[in-house]
Amino acid sequence: MKAVEAEIFSQYHGVPLGSGLTDADIDAALRALETRFAGAREAARAAGHELILAWRSGSDEVGEDWSVRPWRALLSRFEVGSEMFLAQAPWPSVPEDGPKPIDWRTELDALVGLGKVKEQVNELRDLLYLQRLRMRRRIPGVEPVELSMHQIFKGNPGTGKTTVARILGAIYREYGLLKGGHVVSVQRSDLVGAVIGKTEELTKGWIEKAVNGVLFIDEAYSLTSGGAQDFGPRAIDTLLTEMEDRRNSLVVIVAGYPAKMAEFLESNPGLASRFNDEIHFDDYANDELIEIFRRLIARHGIGAPAPTVEARVAAWLANRRADAGARFGNARDVRNLVGILFRRQARRLNLSYPDGAPPEDEWDSFAPEDVPCPVGGDEAGTARLRGRAVDEQTTEEIK
Repeated sequence: MKAVEAEIFSQYHGVPLGSGLTDADIDAALRALETRFAGAREAARAAGHELILAWRSGSDEVGEDWSVRPWRALLSRFEVGSEMFLAQAPWPSVPEDGPKPIDWRTELDALVGLGKVKEQVNELRDLLYLQRLRMRRRIPGVEPVELSMHQIFKGNPGTGKTTVARILGAIYREYGLLKGGHVVSVQRSDLVGAVIGKTEELTKGWIEKAVNGVLFIDEAYSLTSGGAQDFGPRAIDTLLTEMEDRRNSLVVIVAGYPAKMAEFLESNPGLASRFNDEIHFDDYANDELIEIFRRLIARHGIGAPAPTVEARVAAWLANRRADAGARFGNARDVRNLVGILFRRQARRLNLSYPDGAPPEDEWDSFAPEDVPCPVGGDEAGTARLRGRAVDEQTTEEIK
């Protein structure tokens, strides 16, 4: 049995194949396809075409051998013309529920900073690409390398972990490891119940939503920090069992603070063996935070900030980093700050133009006084701003 064809059948039909395609295997695969697409002929036709393309990409030529018969049977059942063997591109995709695939290459390149993370992601993509080439070569007796795609993301809040998880999901989809590639994000409160049996039910429910995609568990270490009577370890036990049972249809990414994630992996012997690949997310440098600020406000129609505005933003972020320590939220704090700027801008303009709408050219720019004073900032400078009370309130909100 050629490895690429076994992979195609098992991926699209869920039929495990051994050393050869028997008549029973073929019939079971085709029945599974019919059941899956019952009442959805267009989806069936598209799926049939995908199979043809996948098979053709791994074949030097289309010959009259035993391997052609299952495709002919599929064509006949789903009314896909034989001319599709010569098609140069897939049919337009059939609309499906759920998020559309992202342009992961553009998203990855557009990320601010994260040079080491980008390098690791591209290294993983190169591995998957070479794996696909090896499968197409189809040397008798040579099997593809068994890969574990589960990941550990170590880093402080707001360092891009969720975004990179979505990028990995798209890569896994593109290279055939996952059919969907979607990301389901959860945390402790989603997985752990208050009564016996509820934790297992909740955890399995979220895993079911993530099947054919990625389950992203943020602050995963919190599952082991509840004490002797806590149900968190039951969520871990359930997760490990489901990861084994669904090893071909589920990727799990656990994320959190570096030190706490090390403790998490040591809490259960099964975790370290399943999560053997990690990506470390460094905090953003000050200039990278300013670049994130520029991009965020540009997304909302605000022009390039004046140097005085940028200087105040930089001072606020530097002070926030020093004050928060390990709790500093990186890009998350930048997003919160942008929200505060918009509120303060609205208040300033309302006070400046009480009798009517402000001029449009003032809608699309921030003034220095829209930036809250840093914690512990100069009191005289604060007093010169409009709405000093708002400074105190908004600074406290970010804490």
